[in-house]
Amino acid sequence: MKLNRLIWFSFFWVIGSIHIHAQSRLDKDTFRMKEVDLNAQKNNDKNRLKTITIDSTVLINHQSQTLADLLSQSSVFVKDYGPGMVATPGFRGTAADQTKTFWNGIPLNSSMYGIQDLNLIPVFLLDAVDINYGGASLANGSGGFGGSLNLKSDSKNEPYQAELISTVGSFGDIKNCLGMNYGSTKIWGGTKVYYEMAENNFPYINTFQWGNPAETEKDAATYQYGVLQSFGWQLSEKDILTANAWYQYSYRHLPQTMISDLNHEYQIDESIRTNAEYRHYENNYNWGIDASYANEYLYYHNELDGINEPSTNQRYELKADINPVFKIPFHFNGGLDEIEEVANIKEYEGIKQRNRTGLWADAGYDISKRWEIGLIARTEEIDFRSVQPAFTASASYKALKKEELNFHINGGHNYNYPNLNDLYWYPGGNPNLQPEHSWFSEAGANSDIDLHNHNTLHSDISVFSNWIDNYILWTPASGSIWQAENLKKVWARGIEASVSFDHKTSVADIMVKVSYQYTPSTDQSLVSAYDQTLGEQLIYIPAQTAQALCSASYLKYSLTAEYTYTGSRNTTDIPLPGYSLVNLFVGRALVYHKIHFNLTARCYNLFNESYQAIIWRPMPGRWYELSLKVDLWK
Repeated sequence: MKLNRLIWFSFFWVIGSIHIHAQSRLDKDTFRMKEVDLNAQKNNDKNRLKTITIDSTVLINHQSQTLADLLSQSSVFVKDYGPGMVATPGFRGTAADQTKTFWNGIPLNSSMYGIQDLNLIPVFLLDAVDINYGGASLANGSGGFGGSLNLKSDSKNEPYQAELISTVGSFGDIKNCLGMNYGSTKIWGGTKVYYEMAENNFPYINTFQWGNPAETEKDAATYQYGVLQSFGWQLSEKDILTANAWYQYSYRHLPQTMISDLNHEYQIDESIRTNAEYRHYENNYNWGIDASYANEYLYYHNELDGINEPSTNQRYELKADINPVFKIPFHFNGGLDEIEEVANIKEYEGIKQRNRTGLWADAGYDISKRWEIGLIARTEEIDFRSVQPAFTASASYKALKKEELNFHINGGHNYNYPNLNDLYWYPGGNPNLQPEHSWFSEAGANSDIDLHNHNTLHSDISVFSNWIDNYILWTPASGSIWQAENLKKVWARGIEASVSFDHKTSVADIMVKVSYQYTPSTDQSLVSAYDQTLGEQLIYIPAQTAQALCSASYLKYSLTAEYTYTGSRNTTDIPLPGYSLVNLFVGRALVYHKIHFNLTARCYNLFNESYQAIIWRPMPGRWYELSLKVDLWK
């Protein structure tokens, strides 16, 4: 702990020295009168690293759904066990715990399980969703071999605003959401409250039973509610304090597979996540301190096996960063963070905890008007040992002055610490596990062309390679006991391409986007003489996926069609065939005395495709949803 205090003292001493030095250079009149830009420049890696912000139209269309539903329309593959059940993301052929999710900078991946369930995150809470691919994930944290998700929720510094969304749908689906922003330019706040429930009693075809009989999903009801509170206070012209708190409760029945006997299983998830940030702005730099706390409780009940299993997982985090602004075209943002993880479950045979201390820096330099280079470096240690370095080096080139053609290249090294279950679960946990390691590279090109007459064309293509070593795998040790070991080597590589066309006028907006991903992800290690997976595609990772989106609006009417294709996947049983899904949304907007109404009818799985995302887990066919959104302004 002495070393911890020394690191933090040194960091704040440097910040204080810069602060005193900057003030000493300003005369008193200038210091009082000169305005400070509260949106001071931060390092922008988007030219050199692949990042995508999900379009606001797509966010609005999926406001009544979960993050899993939203991302299934993107290039991110979502492994979904069914409505109301677990859904996890997979970037570029990597595993769920090798994709990191952050909300307002708070890591959401469980310290115990290593994953984040996307079905527990309502899109209604989110103001922005950024997808960071490959090396771009290091800007948020380590371990995102394929990439990371950066979720943002924030109250707006503006007069009173409120929105109400009420939705009814097939299979007993009911959702109600209320959001408000209020306050002044000095003190402001935001509140979002939501409640949803569903019976999920959809019909399906049981392909396991003789004759493929039609059946109905049983024991699959869910309900969930929560509240998100945001707060902001401009303490002075140069100081801002913001805070967020998110509480959520979820109760889910866990239905059986097509081949299982009926068993009453359910799971309760309860969590609270909070953070507070203080940021100080000067003319030539800004710095901030961010403290966060997360507490996650999970209770699992299995009637047949007599399991009643509670677990708790807590995370404390303290971060500080500094962002100087230079007169030369050099950008820098750096800082350090301290994380304390505490978890408790019966199988750990006592409380387990670990301390993670990290330093990071994100720098970029514009060599010329066309060339940029950058470096993201991060190092972290567990309990002051096992130091792990990571970095992403990148470069970009603007081939044409108007940014109509840009090239980028990047590569580096990343690491992913074992989760606490891998280390301490009894029996089978292995406290001697080493971090997983990834060596990656990426190259790509993109273009934005103004076709005039309100038309724009955007295209993007990337190729990547990701070699993962020390891949953690649970294998039979003795009898029925399985143990975690650093056994696998995995090679994930592929190509991603997209093209979009946008036409905008004062009364109409038309957008068409098509994207395709080819991501072979193969096992490169022979675990045993009986291993049959060498050179095979990893289970549940499709080699091919594709998406298409067409949206059109004219005056107060809107029409959106979505298409997704998921290729065939290997499983531990039989291969799953590929499937295609089409969703259709129709909307109508109305205005009455400054009250804005938007009525939307949605049809999911328009062509009633029968498919399985996970082997023997049924998925719903065609289903409908009707949503009314009401917006109020002061």
